[in-house]
Amino acid sequence: MDFKQLVEQAFNQWKNNDAVDEAIQLNKEIGLEYFDTANPHFFTGKTDSELVLVHLNPKRNKEHWNKKCDFADFQSYWKSYEKFGNRNYGEDSKRTHKSPFDHKQIRFLKPFDILSLDNQDINQNLEAVIDGKLQLELIPFGSPDFLYRKIGVNSIKPYVSRLLSIIGENQRKYVVFCGRVFEHILSDYIIDKTTHSFKLTKNEGNPTKSDFQVINITLQSEVKKINACIAPQFAKQGYPVTEYGKKVKELYGKR
Repeated sequence: MDFKQLVEQAFNQWKNNDAVDEAIQLNKEIGLEYFDTANPHFFTGKTDSELVLVHLNPKRNKEHWNKKCDFADFQSYWKSYEKFGNRNYGEDSKRTHKSPFDHKQIRFLKPFDILSLDNQDINQNLEAVIDGKLQLELIPFGSPDFLYRKIGVNSIKPYVSRLLSIIGENQRKYVVFCGRVFEHILSDYIIDKTTHSFKLTKNEGNPTKSDFQVINITLQSEVKKINACIAPQFAKQGYPVTEYGKKVKELYGKR
């Protein structure tokens, strides 16, 4: 089953039964209602993009759980994620969507020189940064938090294997795992690892007090090796984001 078929299967279960079988089973394994069983969110953007960012799962508070499916069909559901940026920031949108996270992505990814992020119109940049790259969720079911040890290693493993298979379906230039916890989550698949530590230069010209890292990794999936990196401080607050993006690009792949 390829990626699109996998997403369609989950969508049909949500549409027809108000819940996804896989999410129900995952909660049973964990022993509590940890993940929302409705409204799965597998990806955002261009599935064959050469730039991939990987996150843990969609953040979703419980008051937004158990949403009924209001998509007419699978194609409209797929397109809503494939063109999420256009839907929220494009010329035909109301442009009422406000997300500090989306603005942060522009600053972090601009140094990679892959996406067209030089427009004077900020909404065009927001559309490009969302729809031009591929954002993948390790687990496609929403939750208020993601406590790795509480969820359990064995419960997460099948999602890692599937994620690497999806990444390996196309040629990728950059694959960035966002968050230090991925060093633990991916440990069984890492066959080579090099950590680079450094200070960043703040806007006023002074170095940051704390160190930042880029962890370059080679992953062995079931069918191929995948070069990637972990950006442990991606979610950190109040740091020079553009400078971190520059260092991730500069050091990517260096051993």
